[in-house]
Amino acid sequence: MSGLVSPALTRLPTGFPALDALLGGGWPTGTLTELLVSEPNGAELALLTPALAPLTAASWIVLIAPPWIPYPPGLRWQGLNLDRVLVVRVRQPGEVLWAMEEALRSGACAGVIAWTGAAATRPGGRSLLQRLHLLSGRQQAWAVLVRGARLRRERSPARLRLQLLGASRAALQVEIFRNGWRGTGTVNVERRF
Repeated sequence: MSGLVSPALTRLPTGFPALDALLGGGWPTGTLTELLVSEPNGAELALLTPALAPLTAASWIVLIAPPWIPYPPGLRWQGLNLDRVLVVRVRQPGEVLWAMEEALRSGACAGVIAWTGAAATRPGGRSLLQRLHLLSGRQQAWAVLVRGARLRRERSPARLRLQLLGASRAALQVEIFRNGWRGTGTVNVERRF
């Protein structure tokens, strides 16, 4: 199974050849990506970090409301330039999407990753997700929204939706269930650390 994402999109290599093949060349930029997790445990960042590292060479990346404090030596070991990584804490869960919108609106970020947890989209939240999708396209940024797996059935404007199914020390299992293509695909991606 290959080529699930439109060739018109710019691609950011995932760092995992099997996942790149399934996504048609890598993570799509300029569109919203939604990553669903049963429980945030760092595996989602392990999946995203290989693509974040090259972005920090010349631009900013923003991590909004990660559920744990990112470990700087670990991020540096994975190739991130910590001088280009901004971690944003929020006081209330409702501020996560607002902070993501502001980071994208700034035009200064090549990548924005935000964790919203298991909270369902509040009334009017779908329009906010649509704005995030449009802003990521306007800025050609890689925008990833990490949400609870229980929200899988909730409608989303995200062009790419995938779920982290399982993680071991050796591999991450990812299911792609929407990216402009009706169907699912599962790939095991080997971890390098």
